[in-house]
Amino acid sequence: MEEAITMQPRIACHWLLAVILLTNEVAEPHLLWDQFKARLCNDVKHKLHHMNHYQADQEIPENDVYNYGLWNLNRILVGMGRNLADFLPMPFPQQQWAHRIPNSLLQAEQYNVDEMATLVDEQKAIFNPDQAIAFDTILESVTNNQGHLFFIHAAGGYGKTFLSAAEVRRRDQVALCVASSGITTLLLNSI
Repeated sequence: MEEAITMQPRIACHWLLAVILLTNEVAEPHLLWDQFKARLCNDVKHKLHHMNHYQADQEIPENDVYNYGLWNLNRILVGMGRNLADFLPMPFPQQQWAHRIPNSLLQAEQYNVDEMATLVDEQKAIFNPDQAIAFDTILESVTNNQGHLFFIHAAGGYGKTFLSAAEVRRRDQVALCVASSGITTLLLNSI
């Protein structure tokens, strides 16, 4: 566990701890948790701030940090058909975080509608003919509640994400952008 925490992302370490618990190789799993909880949960404060559970300048109580870490570990175990209650005397999360975790697919409310409107107006003015056709087609589907799916293929930097998302978000609606390549999916957060 020591090496994994040093070299792996924290979520991978939570998975490792879940596997260790499932193999029943630990006589006192709560001691393992106590030994590594600070390092297992060292990214939780950032995550809780990012999810807007606390103000940026607000100190997050240590109990909440560890509670979230336990909740996350329990969530992994539940996915494997078990839960922390199966590994007594492991502590159990005292809060239910599931209702507090935003659905990353539906975070449209985090977009500033006024900024989207300004962006749309600026970009529409410089569309090439193909972009204008695609934009109008997408907009027609949204306006008429047709629910169409669109496949837009072009090289990077041609405004595909903008075409498929900004005007929809400007209307305070949800646009889900997906990509088939790993690097592209990392860039989708930028708009």
